[in-house]
Amino acid sequence: MTETELNEKMKRIRLVILDVDGVLSDGAICIGNEGECFKRFHVRDGLGIKMLQKAGIPIAIITGRSSKIVEERARELGIELLFQNERFKVPAYEAGRLGSGGARERL
Repeated sequence: MTETELNEKMKRIRLVILDVDGVLSDGAICIGNEGECFKRFHVRDGLGIKMLQKAGIPIAIITGRSSKIVEERARELGIELLFQNERFKVPAYEAGRLGSGGARERL
């Protein structure tokens, strides 16, 4: 694929959907003595998300777990489409897709 073809393909993207564990975090889930959960996020992922948003591409997070940490990270990054406790991700994907105005190849 040429750079021109890639750029044309990228222009059709209307929404980026991400998972958390192993995608936005390193996949480790650390649980403290009091049951608190810790996740590590990389600053470069945040930068990439902000660059996509600046280009007018919204971001959605769909995760099978529920966590205040993810809620806070989404808030920090300005991600409004947050679906937690979605063990079966297709229904959440379909809901996010409705807001994108696009077909699967645009997501």
